Amino acid sequence: MSHPNRIGGRFYYGWVIVAISFVTLLVVFGIRLSFSVFFVALIDEFGWGRADTAFIFSASMITFALASTPAGIALDRWGARRVFGVGVLVLGAGLLLSGMITGLWQLVLAYGVVASLGITILGLGLQASLVSRWFRSRRGLAIGLAFAGTGIGSLLLTPGVEFVIAAWDWRIAYWSLAALAFLGFPANALLLRSNPAEMGLRPDGETDLEAESARRDPVGDWTLGAAARAPAFWLLMLAGLLAIGPVRMLTVHQLAAITDAGFPRSEAAALVGLGGAVTAGSFILFGALSDRIGRGRAYVLGAVCLVAAIALLNGLRRPEQVAFLWGYVLLFGLGEGSRASLVTATASDLFPGRAVGAVNGAVGSMFGLGAAFFPWLAGWIFDRLGSYTLALQIAASAILISALALWAVNRKSAD
Repeated sequence: MSHPNRIGGRFYYGWVIVAISFVTLLVVFGIRLSFSVFFVALIDEFGWGRADTAFIFSASMITFALASTPAGIALDRWGARRVFGVGVLVLGAGLLLSGMITGLWQLVLAYGVVASLGITILGLGLQASLVSRWFRSRRGLAIGLAFAGTGIGSLLLTPGVEFVIAAWDWRIAYWSLAALAFLGFPANALLLRSNPAEMGLRPDGETDLEAESARRDPVGDWTLGAAARAPAFWLLMLAGLLAIGPVRMLTVHQLAAITDAGFPRSEAAALVGLGGAVTAGSFILFGALSDRIGRGRAYVLGAVCLVAAIALLNGLRRPEQVAFLWGYVLLFGLGEGSRASLVTATASDLFPGRAVGAVNGAVGSMFGLGAAFFPWLAGWIFDRLGSYTLALQIAASAILISALALWAVNRKSAD
């Protein structure tokens, strides 16, 4: 007899959702994380200060922070196909406009607002909300597989953008990314389904016996208002605020810091892109590990990797220190894969139900606030002190506080 939740008795459609999410995040985060290459190219052409140039990325994070919760509410209300289809079109339009700018504030609006609104709609919080509806016992693994697309995007698009800029210019690079974004419209607008019930399926492809067991152990149906009255929600917000900001500080400034140490930009971009492969594997590793040992413990392990990576980057002073650079790339890629996926998986675990999109949207807002502040802060510190050392120390401290907060959330939920 065919399994009721698998097509032809063999295949669960939830894995199609994971695959579409993977490809979407590959493109979206390849675009976002390639900003470090644009960062150097824009400074070279326009002569902008590092803080001013980093503000473009900070503006995109402010957009992300402001739009994440409304985007999550829209996902809950109108479904994945409509919301993500619109997100693809907005992202592509913003990238087209980015290639036409002649001044800083034009790029702030084109990339920092328009393109970033599309990135927000297609971003981590909403993707996690969608995937979490399709999976329960394998939620960490499924979200980790989807989020692995961010690492592959960095692996492919960071050196790809550097190649296009070197061969032509940064405008052609933006227009090429716009074309790539538009290619994602058919899959997002036509193939997505908001939850397994739309296809007569159940989460994880459960059997009838497993579904009956789940009904005897109800998980609740949280609203955003009810979640906001729970202390664990605010610990989760603190963890999210300090989870991504330090990582995005490194994302924006790492290429500049590495070239400051004397490494050629093309070599640095290739190594940073290679770190994306590590990140992709890390998302899968930490997702599966968190299903076994708990989200909090896995998150702490990721924090240790990031702090070690920061120490190596801070010690990078000359091009002979190749081992430092490789160690940084590997540890940063490993640690990055533990951040967004485990925070959003924890949010989905603690506050399931009709408003999971809104809850993860609120988490995404915290991601955005942190990511808006930390890259700008690093640029501001560098412009005044001529060094990233203080900024890196602040980033390491924030990572440790975030780890303590998520540990506390998971300890509280376990008690």
